[in-house]
Amino acid sequence: MLNSELLHYVQGTKKNILLNVLFRWFALLMNILISFSVARLLNDLFIGQPPNYFLYFISVLSFWLVKFLFERRAELYGHQLSESVKIDLRQKFFKKIISIGPSYNQKISTSKIMQLAGEGIEQLQTYYSGFMPQLFYSIAATLTMVVISFFINIKTSLILLLLSPIIPLVIVIGLRIAKKILGKYWKSYFSLGHIFLDNIQGLTMLKSYDLDAEKHLQMNLKAEDFRKKTMSLLRSQLNSINMMDIIAFGGLAAGIVTALYQLKNHQMSMFVLQGDTRLLAVFFIILLCYDFFVPLRILGSLFHVAMNGIWASTFIKDVLDAPENTQANQTIENLDYDIQLKEVSFSYDKNKIISHLNMEFPHKKITSIVGQSGCGKSTIANLLIATVTGYQGKIIIGGIENKFLTTENRMMTINMLTHNPYFFKGTVKENLHIANPNATNEEIDSLLRDVHLYDFLYEQQGLETYLSENAGNFSGGQKQRLAIARTLLQDPEILIFDEATSNIDEESEEIIMKLIRKISCEKTIIIISHRLSNVKLSDNIYYMSDGEVKEQGTHEELINAQKDYAILYQHQKHLEKYAK
Repeated sequence: MLNSELLHYVQGTKKNILLNVLFRWFALLMNILISFSVARLLNDLFIGQPPNYFLYFISVLSFWLVKFLFERRAELYGHQLSESVKIDLRQKFFKKIISIGPSYNQKISTSKIMQLAGEGIEQLQTYYSGFMPQLFYSIAATLTMVVISFFINIKTSLILLLLSPIIPLVIVIGLRIAKKILGKYWKSYFSLGHIFLDNIQGLTMLKSYDLDAEKHLQMNLKAEDFRKKTMSLLRSQLNSINMMDIIAFGGLAAGIVTALYQLKNHQMSMFVLQGDTRLLAVFFIILLCYDFFVPLRILGSLFHVAMNGIWASTFIKDVLDAPENTQANQTIENLDYDIQLKEVSFSYDKNKIISHLNMEFPHKKITSIVGQSGCGKSTIANLLIATVTGYQGKIIIGGIENKFLTTENRMMTINMLTHNPYFFKGTVKENLHIANPNATNEEIDSLLRDVHLYDFLYEQQGLETYLSENAGNFSGGQKQRLAIARTLLQDPEILIFDEATSNIDEESEEIIMKLIRKISCEKTIIIISHRLSNVKLSDNIYYMSDGEVKEQGTHEELINAQKDYAILYQHQKHLEKYAK
């Protein structure tokens, strides 16, 4: 139940646990002194000795105040422990995801990351701040109570000592029984989270094809399975808690009965103290018995927290211990941003996508990759920005192998625009400042003029024009041009346009293509497109098929060659004329 491997991941965990346990132990000592004072008062009353009420009142009040201060201090360290675990683990968790880079989803799904960062770390937070301090405190409290009861009555002390380990034993047995149940619980939880996120992301598509009812039924089945797993886990936990209640209160009764039996046989007395202390010892034992089993009882009630925490820590630890590319420590220092692919091959599982590619993308030139769907065009882009890894061969960017570039340097150097860029709810200015927080209004206005959005925006509220969720109040072409403005505000040296002019109006497409030609004299431009009319002015064109480069050259050279590129171009040209 104690996973010490994760202790070093959270700063100050050991210290806060130690201080929390220490101050709770001090509070226990004060409670023992209160119990002794109350027992002595009862003893004085029983034997007819006039008690000093004022002295007892001051003593109990003083001990209670000190106990209160110790408990508040213990709570403080418990709160610090709880917060530090949650904050530190989430920071380390997300830093780890960032250090892995854009290819993180090859190792762990997005839905699982969200669940572990939320529920998983919450479970681990409770495990550290609740169960672990209680575990150490229970050990310390039990040993303390055994020692004290030993000086009162040896037999009673032995009875309590023999009964106390049964609760941890029940916890261990319950943990083993619930292990399989818990494994099924987390598996069902991750499965439900995955399908939920998948359905939310594709909700528009499901509505379009009238499949939302079918997916709704599928989610209901997953939710019902998760409910059954949860109820099974709760039944297991409730049975264990009931068993521990029986042992705890049974132990309490056994201790009291043993003390009374010893009193009957005139075998109860308090060491050191003078006079008849039999009743004092019995009263003291009765008051102590409750404190004897309460820490273990609380520990038992937290054992389900331990189970969830241990399972959560297993998954979180897998993420935190995921291997990183330690060689990725170089940055591009020169002004040469040429890209070279040398004998590059890549496979998804066992399906080869691209094979032995040799390509060049010169700086300050436009290079295009075209071909039928599934030929490997977008895979090349994903390899360049490292959303997928594990290729064979070499990808050289600015003279440095792509595997050796730091994630930060690659992301600042290369930017890819797709057909569906994302925007956050907020103003245009807020969304553009994501790319460059220090950009001035004049710089932004200049880019807005380049993408022909300046007049449109300033007919409304200018840079304070509000964007709805994912810029739903903008047309597809306006949204795409705003995305280009945001990208240019970041000023990357390499720009990849992956079907960036798909599904937009002709006016926006023409504006974007003119802007691409304008900036190509300063940057490395890569255009990936299925529409060959967009790549006519490229300095070089690669025509791909079946993961290989079949043709290469300028548009005129490929047309004159009268091969697949020319056939596809004529076919598209005919379709466009027919559409008009």
